[in-house]
Amino acid sequence: MDKINLKEWVERIKDPWEPKEILSFHDVALRVAKIHGAYNWHTHSHEDELFLVLKGKIYIDTPKESIELNEMECYLVKRGTRHRSRSDKPAWVLLVEPVRTKTKGE
Repeated sequence: MDKINLKEWVERIKDPWEPKEILSFHDVALRVAKIHGAYNWHTHSHEDELFLVLKGKIYIDTPKESIELNEMECYLVKRGTRHRSRSDKPAWVLLVEPVRTKTKGE
């Protein structure tokens, strides 16, 4: 396997809200996505979802709070939690989630 350069993935992804899977192992997927604006509220009933900010700043909104994430900060959205991600300016995240996760929610 070749090494993975996340900076190159950030530069490659131009369209927001279209996660690209860079690899999977043990039923876990690593996906890079561009975030810009606000995504729809949604829930993953059976999967946790980790957001790690690679570039920019995002917010993870839940019904109880809004979490600000800066570069190299992460947040775990537990399964069953209604949430959405958003950003005022373009930002890129690494998503760590089960391969079966529907990236657009249920």
